[in-house]
Amino acid sequence: MTDADETTVKISAYSGKAGIVPQNNLTEEQNNALELVKKSALLEEEKKKTIEHLKTIEQLQASLKQEQAKTAELAKKMAVLEAQAKEISVLEAKAKKSDELESKVKGLTEALGKISAIAAAGKAA
Repeated sequence: MTDADETTVKISAYSGKAGIVPQNNLTEEQNNALELVKKSALLEEEKKKTIEHLKTIEQLQASLKQEQAKTAELAKKMAVLEAQAKEISVLEAKAKKSDELESKVKGLTEALGKISAIAAAGKAA
């Protein structure tokens, strides 16, 4: 017997079902081109999403700058208001002191009037 006679080939019977791996009538080059098209589409979609995200980031940065400018302006206004409040406090203290001094002057003026009246009465007597 020859090697060809001893070699047997086993072939499975047709079961009517398609194989696990579907047969593809495309050539390897066509498969590669199809994969390239799919990947290009995915890349384009990711590019669009990235551009949208970049636009959102730019908008958020602009909003942040505006908010920072507003905060700085409010801080300036607050500093001015605090300075004015301190000035008002100082003026109120001065006004209180002035009222106290006026009250003392009035009391001393009344005392001086009494003293002058007594002195005038003493000269007349």
